[in-house]
Amino acid sequence: MTTVELMNNLADFLQSVVKDYSTQQKTGCLPIEVYAGYPPIRTNASEISSFIYVLVTEFEDKEEPNLSTAKVEIGFSIYDKDTEIGFLSLYNLMEHVRQAILKQRTVAEKHRIILPVKGEIAEDQPFPQWQGKITTEYTIGQPSEEELYW
Repeated sequence: MTTVELMNNLADFLQSVVKDYSTQQKTGCLPIEVYAGYPPIRTNASEISSFIYVLVTEFEDKEEPNLSTAKVEIGFSIYDKDTEIGFLSLYNLMEHVRQAILKQRTVAEKHRIILPVKGEIAEDQPFPQWQGKITTEYTIGQPSEEELYW
């Protein structure tokens, strides 16, 4: 189990969690995309769709207990052009994801969440996108030590 595997498994899980969510944009009703790793870099000024990304930001291996962990950032960028209550779309989606990862604490039968789960809303918002993130840790596999005898 690698950090990339964790990002892929968590992104797949979150895609199923948000499958019924969408945002109304100029081009119509668009689903929320979920990316394992960084979201795609924008190469033009076209409308930005709503998305979630799952990114391992650091990992650590410990000998006692025999445990490896990865710090995960789940980032949100949600489109809502409502100037008064548009931010609620972000809060609603972040709460939905928070509850989902707390209800199903093991992902793909491999990665177990390690509390706490922390949420943060960006102070400066690039309207009409609303941005925030959830950070937590998950367990990842640790290979068995191989002894070499000379």
